[in-house]
Amino acid sequence: MVDLATSRFGGEVVWCNDEFFAPVANLLNPNAPVWKEGEFTDQGKWMDGWETRRRRQEGFDSCVLRLGLPGIIHKITVDTSYFTGNFPESFSLEACGEPTERLAEAEWEEIIPRTALTGDAQVDFEVPDSHRVTHLRLNIFPDGGIARLRVDGEPIPEMNQVCPEGGGLVDLAVATVGGRGVAASDAHYSSPANLVSPTDPAGMWDGWETARRRGAGHDWAVVELGLPGVIEAVDVDTRHFKGNAPGWVSLDVAQAEGDWVEACQRAAVEAHAVNRVEFTDPVEADRVRLNIHPDGGVARLRVWGRPDPSAAAAVRLRYLNCLFPQAAHSFFATACAASPWVEAMVAGRPYATAKTLLAATEKAFDRLHEDGWRQAFAAHPRIGERGGRQDQEGESLSSREQAGVSTAEDVVRAELADVNRRYEACFGYTYIVRAAGRTAEEMLAIARRRLDNDPATELEEAAGEQRQITMRRLKRMLCLPEEET
Repeated sequence: MVDLATSRFGGEVVWCNDEFFAPVANLLNPNAPVWKEGEFTDQGKWMDGWETRRRRQEGFDSCVLRLGLPGIIHKITVDTSYFTGNFPESFSLEACGEPTERLAEAEWEEIIPRTALTGDAQVDFEVPDSHRVTHLRLNIFPDGGIARLRVDGEPIPEMNQVCPEGGGLVDLAVATVGGRGVAASDAHYSSPANLVSPTDPAGMWDGWETARRRGAGHDWAVVELGLPGVIEAVDVDTRHFKGNAPGWVSLDVAQAEGDWVEACQRAAVEAHAVNRVEFTDPVEADRVRLNIHPDGGVARLRVWGRPDPSAAAAVRLRYLNCLFPQAAHSFFATACAASPWVEAMVAGRPYATAKTLLAATEKAFDRLHEDGWRQAFAAHPRIGERGGRQDQEGESLSSREQAGVSTAEDVVRAELADVNRRYEACFGYTYIVRAAGRTAEEMLAIARRRLDNDPATELEEAAGEQRQITMRRLKRMLCLPEEET
């Protein structure tokens, strides 16, 4: 497990109602809290934690934290070190799974009920909830101070961190996708776990650094990839290491329990720079070993490649299965906006395999009535236009699907606009056609033919197109090849 909330991995505070004595950002400091005897600020005693003023009204204090690594929480550690007469009487913790821009509409779920605290102690709390969490709301009753909040769990990445738009390379080793620095020949100054942090290095302390080597040989660190895959290049980031960077690096790879194989021969690297090392031949791996010659410090290791398709699909299915209901509704509504269909798909979780999910998709469609189909149609923009009742991701999908219209001549676009109006006047809903892979001329010809349909026949044909659109979208959202069922 990793600390999902630590500032080292990008965790931050997005709101608090009070931090009079000590700033709330201290909660996420990756270092152990310290005590400074006799040190005071203008507000009062200096404390290494979050501390609010003494409350004189009814109520309690709160703060909202955004996890640097959204994921499933397994354990919470509440640390009240050095808070002896000023710790809260009790606390509770709530969670949600919405992005920051939708936080105002989030539905919070209590994952730790109101629980008594003691001062100057570290107490662990197991969390049985299995949802993907993006934010936490920490409530302290009625006021007081907490030094640190640790949130141990399993990262569950976003789609673009697993299978980005256009099929580009992803960092297979970053902590966001579950990468871990697991071993090193020497970690005298700092841990190899820092190598996979998703944030830029903040200083020389925020990397992996060995002691000075006085004998033969070289130092090394092993990184377990969060996504097994085919590696094409690595970035050896030595920023902040100016007089103590390695002179050279090499890289070994391994699969499963196999032996190490040299993937990249010894190459010179510059100090205080991001050094790109291209692979002559892409290589499959689930672990890498960074060799530094002879010793020194490296801030980050980025392992650029293409994830194994089955691994990527498994990560995406896990993502879907552990979403809070509200977030799961948004996920399925991006593929199809018919409420009865969305409700059925959300209720059907967890899905054991992608094939199980796709089969459930068809069954849910088989139970959909005309009102549901019309609701699905209404969410689409007209062919050749933008808009419709869809979220940002849905609009992005529509724009990509309608790529064939963007290159059409003006006269064809004008004819599409005319046929859209005639179609809506005839049937009472938006012209629906699977646009992906079709030219504007093809979609225009299909619309003209379908204008001759009677209402029942056209509803059935439009529903068939909606099925195709939904299936293609779901496959894309699950990182599945479109031809795979």
